[in-house]
Amino acid sequence: MSRPRHLLAVWNPSYANDPLDAHVRVLLHWAERRRKGEAEDDDVYVWWARIRSPNRQDDLPHLADVLALQQQIDDGVETHLYLTDYRSLYVGLLDEVTDDDILREWEGEAGHMPAYYREQRVDVWFRLLDLRRIVADDTLAVIEELRRLRNVHYHDRPVSLYGGMTNLPLVLTRDEEVGWFRDTSTLLGGRLWVERDSENRSETERMARELRDNLVGPELWAVLEPATRSFLATAEADYRARREDPAFDFSGPAIEVAKAVETELNAILFGATRRVLRSRPPRERETRVDGRLVDLGDVASHLTLGAIRHLLERDDLMQKAVRAAFSGADGNWLLGQLPYQLAPLVELRNPAAHSAALDRERATRQREAVLGIGCEGLIVQLARVKLRSR
Repeated sequence: MSRPRHLLAVWNPSYANDPLDAHVRVLLHWAERRRKGEAEDDDVYVWWARIRSPNRQDDLPHLADVLALQQQIDDGVETHLYLTDYRSLYVGLLDEVTDDDILREWEGEAGHMPAYYREQRVDVWFRLLDLRRIVADDTLAVIEELRRLRNVHYHDRPVSLYGGMTNLPLVLTRDEEVGWFRDTSTLLGGRLWVERDSENRSETERMARELRDNLVGPELWAVLEPATRSFLATAEADYRARREDPAFDFSGPAIEVAKAVETELNAILFGATRRVLRSRPPRERETRVDGRLVDLGDVASHLTLGAIRHLLERDDLMQKAVRAAFSGADGNWLLGQLPYQLAPLVELRNPAAHSAALDRERATRQREAVLGIGCEGLIVQLARVKLRSR
């Protein structure tokens, strides 16, 4: 079975003060209208365009391959448009790819795009249902993330930021597929990633750099999942802003910390079980969690900390897969100490716990245990296991 294909484009700052932000504003506008009951779910989208250079008269040489992604989208495969300016990296959830002249041929689309497109010639349009920030203001991290993508038209070589950005958009595959938008309901309660990423954006980005450079370290920070880094930075920014307020409900930053651990464990554990079990028949890959069947050879949905802890403590198939995938010391830690360390975080992720305010003392204990304030943090331990498993 062939791997799903995706796309990569570069945004040009000469078209607007910040082209990426111009698209974010459109998407946020429609999300806000939906929240107020003024728009339907199907109205929440923004168009991104591949603008044609005035020096080129012919069609894109690989336009047919780009347009062919519409069939993949129609088949229900999560399909991505990666966007970069070399310093930052975003990913969009693709819903439509077309070379129609939508401004003239499709009614009512002008309100779903930045105004500067009306003056441009366009090769192909991409309708995006959501936008998610992967890397902010960190060129080295962008380079590292793009190495995980392979350029179909360059012998499936890893994408190179310098020297490989020709004939955009690039058509890509990934060695390990990532469902960037698959877990929105579990992690965000149904909100869009673009809404979450836009909240306290500058402070969250500053805090991410602070955690990377002065606590976790650049090497281990780069190993963590983008969502893990985002949850940690948001939690720490919120905690530091309110830590002198003893009456503040600290459940918000505490839950963000728990989500960070949950996201990282989903990536570490189920990436490993896929590698170990995917070639086996279904009866040797499947187990039950909370009454539902889970295929550990192809985990398709995000599992909660409670489900993960249960699997590590009590599930024979999971325990055998962990021991096969990880070295002796790492496997023993994952199956022995880790479930005990997860207990207070599992409680935080329990919806029943959200009805009561969380005091500063308890939130501080969890923050210190995860980030490593006065100890080796859980997030560093997970990053080291992940690094060794590679």
